[in-house]
Amino acid sequence: MSPLPISAPPRQPESASGYMLRVLSLNGAHVKEAMAYCRTARSMRPLASDAELFAELTGVPVAWFHNRLPAPHTRDRWREVDLFGRRWRSAWLLRDLHQQVCPVCLREQGIARLEWDLMAYPACHIHKVLLQDMCWSCGRAISPRRPSLEVCNCGGFIAAATGETAAIDPALQAWVAWLSMQLLTDCSAPQPTDLERIAPQVRGLSPDGAFRLIYSFAGGGKAFCGEQMLGGKTWLSSAQMAGLLRDGLAALQAPARGVLLPTKAGTPSALAEQAEAGVTAWDRAVAAREVRRLKLGRRWRNAVPRCPQQQELFEDSL
Repeated sequence: MSPLPISAPPRQPESASGYMLRVLSLNGAHVKEAMAYCRTARSMRPLASDAELFAELTGVPVAWFHNRLPAPHTRDRWREVDLFGRRWRSAWLLRDLHQQVCPVCLREQGIARLEWDLMAYPACHIHKVLLQDMCWSCGRAISPRRPSLEVCNCGGFIAAATGETAAIDPALQAWVAWLSMQLLTDCSAPQPTDLERIAPQVRGLSPDGAFRLIYSFAGGGKAFCGEQMLGGKTWLSSAQMAGLLRDGLAALQAPARGVLLPTKAGTPSALAEQAEAGVTAWDRAVAAREVRRLKLGRRWRNAVPRCPQQQELFEDSL
């Protein structure tokens, strides 16, 4: 495969999809055309299986793409994704066809940061504003197949508007800063975070486990009921995800203030699922501990572990 005529080195915090969009636009090529050229599969989402082809096109080491492109697989009959050197239990955590950007970062840095690929990262930890997931001009979701990073399919400039981004509260600031530090552990100047003081339960959890614990306290899957999804797809907007995280963090902080908030509908089942299917043993153990602390009972509907080795997580000794 012939390399692209114009090369551009990737930046350390840049996402693979954002980098490909940036370098292809420099060469006057379109993402959809490049994906069709690389493979003929129906799905047009870049995956880890495309890493070698992208490396040939750009001259970037294949390991860089492997780290930043999702690798879906099945473990113990649960769907998982390897991404950013971490495991995530469901593919829906990826923004995929409904992307989000920080307008200020886009204007200042000219790149798409890798954190923006995650649903669990709905706000910028650098500028402390909600991420933008719709074009100011046409009102449609930001597509990964747009002409360039800054330009929507409608021709409008995505980050052209100023002063219209919403500030975020300290708890959400702490969460997105903590999540960024987990993904970019080798950054020279990581942002400070107070998440473990605000929600000490997250200490030692994987990023996926910490998100699912917060998500559980926000009501789990029940929190999505009645929400208006973007474009008819099962994706919450950045603002909706931020609200869900705020609710979950508030519930996690309540015991530290000597207050036990009533659990929302869906919390017991969401915690139970995390205790059964968290990506690490510690994720599962913390969720099981929270189930007991809230006196939700040790048994629940469909509580049989998918993997026999997880049976010890249901014992009283934990």
